[in-house]
Amino acid sequence: GINAEYGGWECLSDSQYMCALEMTEKRMDLGKPPLQYNGRWAFKRYGGLQEPASVFFSFCNGFAVFLGISNLVAKVPVTYSLFHTWLGYGIVCLITWFVSFLFHAKDTVTTEILDYLGASTMVMLSLYCMLLRISGRDQFGKIKNHLNYKYGLAIFLLWAYHAYNLAAYKLIDYGYNMRFNVFIGVTHHLLLTGWGLWNWNYRPHIKKAVWVIVFSSLALLLELFDFPPYYLILDAHAAWHAATVPITVLWWSFIVDDCVFEFNRYKRKVV
Repeated sequence: GINAEYGGWECLSDSQYMCALEMTEKRMDLGKPPLQYNGRWAFKRYGGLQEPASVFFSFCNGFAVFLGISNLVAKVPVTYSLFHTWLGYGIVCLITWFVSFLFHAKDTVTTEILDYLGASTMVMLSLYCMLLRISGRDQFGKIKNHLNYKYGLAIFLLWAYHAYNLAAYKLIDYGYNMRFNVFIGVTHHLLLTGWGLWNWNYRPHIKKAVWVIVFSSLALLLELFDFPPYYLILDAHAAWHAATVPITVLWWSFIVDDCVFEFNRYKRKVV
């Protein structure tokens, strides 16, 4: 059919999809709830896309990151100590949402591993950037190099351990990957919360970071408490992708505001 042709689906995978979709539709006609097959819900394809809602919202998240990067480049001087760090982080986020787009468009072993590693890389880089952000500076606002290297090495070793576990022991293990990312995300949120409370009185943009923590914590419930796709299109994971779009916009707004605030603060000290 047209969905198989446009999506480049092989005969076996397309047959498995059609069987799962047919069984799901029969159950729904009988008033029974859908079931997962091989750990997956059955979705209706559109234009060959396996999970069209998640594909769309992955694109929206990537576009939100692109706008954030554009805002960073437009408003933050390149001489600011964390400019290139946040720029590199943004590029990784773009790649992450691109591989998420690919995975939800067509679920294969390769796209799933790329999706898992992309998400893990993004949350670990968020932690790395937060560690650098709360670290001590010299009188010119520069990050101390030994901290940069130590944090970078620690995050890289942690990423390598996770990638090895996925490839060697827990290949395509959604539960393991979710627990790992939640652990890193909670660590990041705790650091951000502590730093935010410490600086609450004289950094007005801190409130944006607090709302990011609140909203992302609420959105995480969609990942932890799964539900079948409404109209065979929108499931809990797709809803989570939808929820992260405004969170991403708010997060990048905070990043840019904080960079501008810090640059101006150290600029006044130097002058």
